[in-house]
Order: sequence, then C-alpha cells, then structure tokens
Amino acid sequence: MKSIYSKLIFGFFITIVASFSVAGYVSLKLNDEQIESTVEEDLITTNDYVIKVISNGNIENKDDIIDLYAKSSEMAITCYSLKDGYVAYGNKKYNPSPEEMTLFFEKKDENFSKKLRDEILSYGTKNNINGVDYYIYVQKDTSGQKSAIANSAILILGCVFLTGSIVFLVIADIIVKPLTRLTNALKELSNGNYDVRVDNVGQDEISKLNQGFNQMARQLAKQDETRQKFISDISHEFQTPLTSIQGFANILKEEDLPKEQRVKYANIILYNSKRLSSLAKNMLQLTLLDREEIELEISTYSLIEQMNRVISTQENQAMEKNIEIEFQVPKKDIVIDGDEQRLEQVWTNIVSNAIKYTNDGGLITISMKKTSKEVEVSIEDTGIGMSKEVVSHIFERFYREDKARNVEGNGLGLAIVKSIVDLHNGKIDILSQVDVGTVFIVKLPIEKQKFMNRLKL
Repeated sequence: MKSIYSKLIFGFFITIVASFSVAGYVSLKLNDEQIESTVEEDLITTNDYVIKVISNGNIENKDDIIDLYAKSSEMAITCYSLKDGYVAYGNKKYNPSPEEMTLFFEKKDENFSKKLRDEILSYGTKNNINGVDYYIYVQKDTSGQKSAIANSAILILGCVFLTGSIVFLVIADIIVKPLTRLTNALKELSNGNYDVRVDNVGQDEISKLNQGFNQMARQLAKQDETRQKFISDISHEFQTPLTSIQGFANILKEEDLPKEQRVKYANIILYNSKRLSSLAKNMLQLTLLDREEIELEISTYSLIEQMNRVISTQENQAMEKNIEIEFQVPKKDIVIDGDEQRLEQVWTNIVSNAIKYTNDGGLITISMKKTSKEVEVSIEDTGIGMSKEVVSHIFERFYREDKARNVEGNGLGLAIVKSIVDLHNGKIDILSQVDVGTVFIVKLPIEKQKFMNRLKL
C-alpha cells in the first residue's frame, strides 16, 4: 500500500465497515426491542379480546370469530378448559399440544408469558369465565417483521455505502490528482527544470502547497540564474587581469627590453596581481558573510572617532582629485554597539566609492545623528550619480554601471557593505540623481540586544 490513493480507499473501507457494523447492530437491537414491546401489547390485547368473546353469551359462532381474528392478526390462539377441552385457532404451527396446555392449566400461576425462540413471543392467562376456568395461550411469530426491518436496513446501508463510495472516490481523485501533479513537478524540478509550475487555484491546503512549490521553483530559478551570472562575472573578472599578467610576463622574457619598459610592465603585472588578490579576498569575505553561523564581535565604541580614522585613510586618495571631505561632527559623542572592524569597512567602502565616482574638485559631506532608537550616518557626494535602474541593482555582486567600467573596482564592495549592515540588523538607503550626486544613508539600531537576537537567527 504505497500510494496515498490506496491508503485513502483502505481507510474509507475500514471506517465504513466499522461504523456500519456498530450502527447496524444498535439499530437492529433497538428495532427488535420495539417490535417485541409492540407484539407483547398485541398479545395482551388479543387475550382480552378472546376473553370477551367467550364470556359473551349472545355470540353463537365464537370459534369462527376467534379463528378469523387469529388468522387476520397472524397469531396462534389456544384455549383449554374442563368444559370445552383443547381448542386451537389460527396458525396451528405454533399451538402447544394438548398435554402442554393441560400442564399450563394445572399450574397455580394465573398469567404466563415467555419467548419460545428469538422470533416467537407468547402470553398465557388463567381466567374464570362464567364460572368455568379457561387457560388462554396466545403466540405470534415476529421473524417476518424483524426480517423486513433487517432487509430494509441492509438496503439502506448498501445504498449509503454505494453512494458514499462514489462520492469518496470523486473526492479522493480531487485530492490525489493535484498531489500526483505536484510529485511529477518535483521530479522535474529535481532534474533541473526550474520553469515547471503547478496550478494553484483556490485557497485550500493543496492550493497553498502548490503556491509554496511555485514560489520555491521561482526562487531556485532565480538562484540558478544568479549562480550562472556569478560564474560568468567571476570568470570575466579573473580572466582580464590574468590575460594581462600572462601577456606582459611573456614580454618581460625578452632580454633586450629597456629597463624603463621592464619596470613599467612589472608594475602592470603587480597591479593586476593585487587586483586578483583583492578579488579573491572580497569573494572569501562575502562567502563568510553569507554563512548563517557568522559571529559579529560586538563592542561599544565611539562612532565619531571611527569616522575620523576612516577619513584620514582616504585623504590621500581624495587629495589626488582635489576633493574635499567635510565631516559635520555632532556636538556630543555618539557611542554605538557593533562590530567595529566590519563597520569600519562599511564606511571605508562607501567613502572610497564616493571619491572614485566624484569628479575633480568635488565635495563629500559626512554627517551623523542619533535618535532614541537608531544611529543614522549619511555620506553624500557631488559625483556622477545613478539612475533608478542602477540603484535597484547596486548591491548585486559584480554589478557595475557601464559608464563606471573604467573606474577601478570589482563590483563586490557594496555587496559586502549590504551584508555587514544586514548582519547588524540595520538598513541602507540610497538617494541619487544623475550628474548631481549620491547619498548613502545607513541606519543602525542602538540596542545591543537586537544584534544578539540577529546572531541567534
């Protein structure tokens, strides 16, 4: 019994048999008791009727009247007296013998009733009618009534079983078919077909299961697309510096190469090797940040001191392009709880990007403020800016705007920034306008407990 369809049918069959057995037994038992109660009342009524007929002196054909009554009511009536002897009426099959009636007559008990068999009920009374002792014994076979009710019950249960089976098979088919389609879709998905979908019309549990499957399939398709794009991007990022290194390495093998050119080509090789090293380092860091078990080294420190340190490390780069970095220092020190080393990397990456994409003579403005719930850091530049389309992709790995391709970088810096901010349970917003400038706004929660809760997820 491997399929859910067979299990449903087996479960339905067992349930129907068990419930019908109990219901049938209880119903027949109650009907039997009701029939016997009704027949007992009929027996008493018949006994009284016979007594009235015998006691009425004006009736001449008493035997015919009692016999007709016995046959019409399907009863066996037997009378015994010392005057008239043994007389039987109605169905002679169940009448007791003269010897039995003699024994009944001789008993001291006036009334007597018993069930001869499961189907036959009897009632006997000893009466003095017009000065003569009579023993009247009445019997009735209830097997016909009980059999009719039992047959009706079987017919009803059979109709219910047949109708229920048809309805159940239809319902089971409605339940099993979507599951079968879902199973086939899962097989397709496991074989790499991420475009497979299942119908999810309705709001029942199976529809919600199908919705979950479709969502999973879309997510897997997106991840597969991201993986392929990642492989393509990383191949391109590695191939460019490797090609440059190989080309200039072959040139350096020439013995008559002037010293100036040799130094120039060696510097190019050194630059590309550093680029590869930076790329590998950033990829490793992103891999570590993506791992759920990453642990932040939370400490309490001054955000103003950290930002001054970041600015001092970027001043030479800014001076080369005559860019001014203006830090609007708050009046009061801002102390936060966070991973100092990783957050310093966030500010360094954003400020470094601002310098790269700001033209000579530009301005970078850094400000920060503290509210009751969070710390907000704003880094604004007067650079080339970005379109809405670029902003929507800016945190994707290896994503770089076409007009920014000639700027040094590998497209991983902002992906690292986003991962670190997410790990601190913060958020980062970007406001940008082409040829006007860009503002990066980083918001970090103040409570240390929020970081700790994030680490436990």
